[in-house]
Amino acid sequence: MMPLQLRILAIILAVSFFFYTIHLVRKDRAEIRHMLKWLVLALVILFGALFPEVGSEVAHFFGIQTLTALSLFILVSILLIIVLKHQMSLISAEKQIKNLVQEISLLKKNVEEVENKNDSKQ
Repeated sequence: MMPLQLRILAIILAVSFFFYTIHLVRKDRAEIRHMLKWLVLALVILFGALFPEVGSEVAHFFGIQTLTALSLFILVSILLIIVLKHQMSLISAEKQIKNLVQEISLLKKNVEEVENKNDSKQ
């Protein structure tokens, strides 16, 4: 059973996290499509704080002694998946930037060649 103080703290954390996420979207510091997973996470934390018995039953079903251990394991797993996804996006963006720099360099070279030909004709 989850202690009352921990439940209250989890509820405050979930509600604060939910409103902070909405604040970021409203201030145009984040896009809703990227923040949706954080909104869902806030709702899951809130659900877990309001109904800890369900979480405890799930933990016991998987052979885990406490809801806290299960929550920590799930949270770390989710965060690792999110970090991996962002790392893959970063690698893709770096490749695109490299290709764009190469294309701009080629265009710049072509423009300079055309300007040199025009200068030599005059």
